[in-house]
Order: sequence, then structure tokens, then C-alpha cells
Amino acid sequence: MAEISIAWNEGTVGEWDSLFARASYSTLLQSFAYGRAMGRTYGYLPLLGVIRRDGVPIGLAQILERRLLKIFHDRQFHRGPLWLDGIEPDSETLEATFRLLRKACPRSLLSRASVLPELSVSPENEDLLKRCGFHRHGPGYQTVWLDLGMSEEALRAGLARDWRQRLRGAEKSALVIDADWQADNLPWLMKQEHDQALGKGFRPMTGALAVRLRNALVKAGGAESGALMVTAMDKRSPVASGLFFRHGAAATSQISWANEAGRKSGAMRFVLWRAILALKERGVRRLDLGGVNPDSAPGVTEFKLGTGGQAVETVGQYR
Repeated sequence: MAEISIAWNEGTVGEWDSLFARASYSTLLQSFAYGRAMGRTYGYLPLLGVIRRDGVPIGLAQILERRLLKIFHDRQFHRGPLWLDGIEPDSETLEATFRLLRKACPRSLLSRASVLPELSVSPENEDLLKRCGFHRHGPGYQTVWLDLGMSEEALRAGLARDWRQRLRGAEKSALVIDADWQADNLPWLMKQEHDQALGKGFRPMTGALAVRLRNALVKAGGAESGALMVTAMDKRSPVASGLFFRHGAAATSQISWANEAGRKSGAMRFVLWRAILALKERGVRRLDLGGVNPDSAPGVTEFKLGTGGQAVETVGQYR
């Protein structure tokens, strides 16, 4: 039987980033940039774990940890582990990994853990987590993944008919697209996001966290990170905008905003389409279109599924 181990905070950040780039479905919340931003915003310290089988790296796991009142430990392990080179682990490796993660995130009167595993919802995975000592606390995460490895023609052909027609209309309009890989106007977009959240009753990412995450991703440099802000302009007025964070081989659609004029013109489809092409050009292979909820936000869910992406749901939130 293979020996499974997790080495915590060994090696350099550069070595971690090199392994992170090998994760086919890398998630934003497992990136070191996210760990740094959470540290500066909420006081968490990132624990970077390399999962090895017989000494060979096969996966990654980042736990965020902070102390409260000097004695209470609060830990978050969200949207991991990640597996390298697109190789899914066998059931024995998976169970051994989660037993080690349970030890790293103990549950006691002085220790609290929030665990949102990047495992698909299934009875088998629910049983696995239960055997490893995790207790279900809430629903999983739902999102849509879009494969950017296809040609531009194949991506366009994969769009839903109405989605494609409205995109074509926006492309023929007078809208002008601005793509900024520094996301310099992020504070403005965060203000629009805040106002939008108040109107629609959802909880937005805080401006401080978004700006620090942008800074960390842009500062990291290189081809494996970055922050892209795409804005549709009608004359000189922005009518729709989107923020996309690149992390390794994947990217996440973090914020989408459109005013009434933008919604009528289909500008958000234009913004997302141009972002898809820009990310693809820079070598991004997969785009996480962000959370969906078919029950409370059916319109957003339909919009994201209209890209031709694949809907996924994780097994749940655990303690």
C-alpha cells in the first residue's frame, strides 16, 4: 500500500506556485495569493501542504488558520485538495488524504474548522468524509466550469442560441470593450458591486479583500497569475464590467455588474466573451464562472450555463 503524507510549509512559495500551476482545476481559494489577502484582511496564516504518495507530489492543500483570544483556533479549508496533472486519486489515496486533513483541522472545544471539500456530491464521498471524522454542516458549492481548451469557433458554437444571438447583437453595437490586466479601476467596480448586492440581497466580497487579492495576483507576475477587468463602454459611460482572477492554469469570474442600459444591450455577454478570449490567449485552460444557485438566482444560473459550461456541485460544508 502506498504511503500518503502531507508536508506543511516546506519549501519555497515559488516551489508551491510551480506545483499549483500543474493543477488542472485550480481554485482561487487554494491559491497562495488568496491566503496572503485573507491574512492581511482577516488575520489568517496560510498553511501550504504538499500531498505526496511514496514521496512524490500528487496534490496540494492550503489551510487558513488564525488564533482568537490566543487560545481558540479557527481554520478554513475551502475548495481543496487540488490534484496535479489532471490525475484523480484512487479511493485509498483520497481517504488517507482526508484523514490527514482531519488531523490538521481538529474539532474540539478550542478548535473550529470550516471544511468545503472540492469533491463532487455523491453518497460515496459523503460516506468517505464521515469515516474520516467530518460532520456535515451545510450545502456544497455550485458553480459552472468552462473548458477554454477548445478553439474560438467551438466555444462560440457551444453557446446557447439566445446567448449567441444577444452576443452577436452586442458585438454589432457601438459598445467599446476595455480590457485591463492591472484592474486599476477595481475600487469603482467594488462600489458598483456593493450597491448591486444591497439591491439584490446577496453578500459581496469585501472591497479590502478584493483589492488585496488583486494586488497579490498582479504582484506575483509571470504567466500564471493576474487580475483582468473587462468593461463595456457606451460612448464614455461604463454599462457592464467583470473582474476575473487568474490562478495557475485556471481563472475565476469574481464580479459581474451591469446597469439597466447594459442589461438591455447584452453588454455582460460581450464582457464575458471578450474575457474568455483574453484568458484563453494567455493560456488559461479552464474558467470557474463563479457560484450559482438555481433556486434563489435562476437567471444568473441560466446565464452561466448558457456559455456551454459544465455545472458541478460539491459534497457539502463540513466541520
